[in-house]
Amino acid sequence: MIWNNSNQTIKIIVTAEISEWTPSVIKTITLALNEFKEVSQTPFGIALLRNYSLVPATLILKAKKEGKIIYEKTRNIKIRTADEVIWSLYTPYDTEYMIAAWITSKDPAVEKILSIAKEKLYTKSLPGYMGDVEFQVRAIFNAVRDMGISYVSSTLVFSQISFTQRVRLLRESIAQRAMNCIDGAVLFASLFENIGLEPLIIITPSHAFVGARLAPGSQETLFIETILVGRPIEESILTLEPTFDAAVRAGTEEYMEFLYQSRYNPNILHIIDIKKQEKWAFILYGKKL
Repeated sequence: MIWNNSNQTIKIIVTAEISEWTPSVIKTITLALNEFKEVSQTPFGIALLRNYSLVPATLILKAKKEGKIIYEKTRNIKIRTADEVIWSLYTPYDTEYMIAAWITSKDPAVEKILSIAKEKLYTKSLPGYMGDVEFQVRAIFNAVRDMGISYVSSTLVFSQISFTQRVRLLRESIAQRAMNCIDGAVLFASLFENIGLEPLIIITPSHAFVGARLAPGSQETLFIETILVGRPIEESILTLEPTFDAAVRAGTEEYMEFLYQSRYNPNILHIIDIKKQEKWAFILYGKKL
């Protein structure tokens, strides 16, 4: 907050930088007599996207008037890893849109999976909304199964204030052949977006799964419980239910259950529309991860 207590209009140059991490962010503020202004700045540099450990750093804040420094302060901060998503700062889910930065539909690994999925369809193509959406999603789901990616359990509390979490990028899940629920939601959302579908990530207090709109802008959605992607084939045989069908049934049941509970607690169900939220991810990071 800056206050002009002089008897004339003044100009203040405000700078902020993270030493050895970002260049200075510079903003010129004009203040009339007795005017207050709140200044918000976000230093950013490519080095932040290449950091994969928690490290200490120094934030430097300066304000100049007519070339003279009238305010200077340093603050000790910590640089978090580039693959950590912040789920909340002040209230539950107030930064949920950040997960859109993890949707990497142009990653070469996506094309590899989709090429496997195409071979499962008699048309040998994935035309998105120009074709049968459920058939295409089934083929993609089974292509991921063919790659041997399995579910790794982890304790998650999305609604906790100031909660951050490492989220695997799609290529990491593939390389490691492992994913937890949010990793799986990111992986499948990336695949769906590549073929023109509109993916949704559904967040509940301790779980995440994915959905795909059945038509552009439609409320009708195919929900998929991605943690079942690694289910042993013996379960399909014993239950007489293909794994994809079980995943859709589980995803739909979970959605309906939390939708009902949200009548009494709105914070229990959050639907992140990736198509709408990606613009915020771009503003936040300057580019997608």
